[in-house]
Amino acid sequence: DSAYQGFASGDLEKDAAAVRLFADAGMEMLLAQSYAKNMGLYGERVGALSVLSKDAGNVKRVESQLKQVIRAMYSSPPRHGAEIA
Repeated sequence: DSAYQGFASGDLEKDAAAVRLFADAGMEMLLAQSYAKNMGLYGERVGALSVLSKDAGNVKRVESQLKQVIRAMYSSPPRHGAEIA
């Protein structure tokens, strides 16, 4: 989870060092990033989930599962944050 990126040190690049360390080591991961706090859009669900895998088949399987979870949670997410960004 990478929330408040840029707030810890004041530098977005520096605060992403741990994520880059894992990625450079070739680790597979799911990375959740929240932008709502950075943009002052609390409750607007502004963020991203990134899938990093060495195997394209794994990515397709994860994507399939995520689509099922997302559909069950909401069918029409708010657009406010995306339009502002």
